[in-house]
Amino acid sequence: MSLTNSILCLFEITDPNLIVTGISKERCSTNQRIHVVHATLSYQLLKCPHCGHKSLIKNGTHMSHLRLGTLSGGRYEMHLKRQRYQCKDCSKTCGAKTKLVNRNETFTHNIKHQVIVLARDMLTSKEIAKLCGISPSSVQRILNANIHLAYRVKHLPENLCFDEFRSCNHWMSFNCCDAVSHRRIVTLKDRLSKDIIDYFEARFSVQERAQVQSVTIDMNAEYGSFIHRLFPNAATIIDRFHIIQLAGRALDNERTQTIRTIQDKHSRIYHILKSQWRLFHLDEIKVNDSKAVYLRGINEYMTQQNAIDLALDAFPRFRSVYQTYQGICHTPKGC
Repeated sequence: MSLTNSILCLFEITDPNLIVTGISKERCSTNQRIHVVHATLSYQLLKCPHCGHKSLIKNGTHMSHLRLGTLSGGRYEMHLKRQRYQCKDCSKTCGAKTKLVNRNETFTHNIKHQVIVLARDMLTSKEIAKLCGISPSSVQRILNANIHLAYRVKHLPENLCFDEFRSCNHWMSFNCCDAVSHRRIVTLKDRLSKDIIDYFEARFSVQERAQVQSVTIDMNAEYGSFIHRLFPNAATIIDRFHIIQLAGRALDNERTQTIRTIQDKHSRIYHILKSQWRLFHLDEIKVNDSKAVYLRGINEYMTQQNAIDLALDAFPRFRSVYQTYQGICHTPKGC
């Protein structure tokens, strides 16, 4: 009994009906050494849980393989023999139950608590899995089952941001945050318009949603189709990053079209447009106009500003697109 009590106390097991019969070391299918605690679970069951009659008899045992919390970084399991019972009246069977583990689960509360404690120390899923002797996916399932998100925030901020992100494999999820404090408002498992509309309409009244003044979005046209319905007084704002990105793509398209019109593939202007394309995306303030540097592709020493001017002077249309791009980049953030 002293050995039994010591092992149960070591794993913080308080079930009085559980008796330890031995300890052994085995190897699993992956040739990993595991520490096995052999135990039995039996008690006198008075009534049948199905029909309520007092006509139960013992009907063998059932072996359960439970995962225990780790003590020294290894893998610990409990092979638990559960007593089975059969009712003479309804012929149905049932088994002994324990608070050590939930029904139809193999991870005990002990190892779940250990995973949560390690997660609070900002460890990754792989690190927690290595310490507890389980898989990273099991760690993620335990954390997801114990995370209880709030039904809604208390107050909607006046300025919101809508965006999507790749959450799992090829699935895209929706994210909404405060545009000023960047505090998360909600994260939905998908970005379907129906689910976004249902979330805000079910949790926030019309008066609360009418207080929103602006919603910042990307180029996704689906968001613009229902923003006015959810937030009638809000202005729709296109994110500055996506505007600059779109202008940069237009600049590159014009540059490639210009390159195709050059007949002499060995000219300086051709090599400037072909190999030094990054110069045209630089901020005008950061372009070096005093120190000559060696430019690869051109194989000459010249200032960055001189290389840009050679290309712009030769193609007025490309100069117009370049100046438009620089003007968009220099637009004040408040505009």
